[in-house]
Amino acid sequence: MLSRELSAGTGETDMYFDNLPRAGFICAHRGARSIAPENTLLAMAKARECGAHCWETDIRLSRDGDLIIFHDKTLDRTTDIAEHREFSNRSPWPSSRFSTAELRSLDAGSWFAAADPFGTVASGEVSPQEAADMYGQKIPLLSEVLEYTIKYRFPVNLEIKDIGTAADDLDIVDRIIEMLEQAAATDLVLLSSFQAAYLHRARQLHPTVALALLAEDEHPADLINTLSTLSAAAYHPDVVLHDPDLFRELQQIGIRVTPWTVNDTAQAQEMLQAGMGIVTDWPQHLTTYNEEEHQTVKLDAP
Repeated sequence: MLSRELSAGTGETDMYFDNLPRAGFICAHRGARSIAPENTLLAMAKARECGAHCWETDIRLSRDGDLIIFHDKTLDRTTDIAEHREFSNRSPWPSSRFSTAELRSLDAGSWFAAADPFGTVASGEVSPQEAADMYGQKIPLLSEVLEYTIKYRFPVNLEIKDIGTAADDLDIVDRIIEMLEQAAATDLVLLSSFQAAYLHRARQLHPTVALALLAEDEHPADLINTLSTLSAAAYHPDVVLHDPDLFRELQQIGIRVTPWTVNDTAQAQEMLQAGMGIVTDWPQHLTTYNEEEHQTVKLDAP
């Protein structure tokens, strides 16, 4: 049995979750990425419009130290960088080696209409006009995301990506916390990472910002102690690590459990009914949003 002395997930570190339903919530993975190019402002807006309670996205640093919204280490999958002859000698195009101005010159949307990664263009779920509107989408800055977050009170889970620098280089965390404080957005933001060192630094810098530990392949051996040390509010395991008994016990001691990436409708229903959050690529199918009651009101199969 898990220790009931865990202090994580209680008190002021729950501020982020005060914006979400207690009985289960739906988080749009990289935005509504099955109907819009992931991690763009369009995907963020679509996530809100289709009824997600919050959305998840990824933070990296540009070469000149700006906080950018981008998932991959390299730019080739989700931008048109291969078409830019001026960058041809910089392949495989790591995002960290490009200035903010260079990154912002790229088209981060047209690839979706061409690749149709979820078949939503071919099926007609994404209309020709909507596909055309994807062209010219830019790699967002964190400042742009926070502006939208505050304007619409739309909570965001910011995953701090491992930027591959020295283990004691935690500058990305310092920059994130500084921006959150300047924007007065800490109550709408959850910081998550696979890197416990990033989360430890965030806790040192801010006593109440909500934190979540990510896990892939296996549950951390010292999970409870790690969550306690971080005063973490949440645990985000890969859905393949689904363990109802463990998750139930975590919830009983105040930890919000939010598996990723849950695209199976039956499994999503089970987890939501158990009071968990889910991260999904299909928020438009898994939820509609009751603005007055702030609740999930339906689930449809994608």
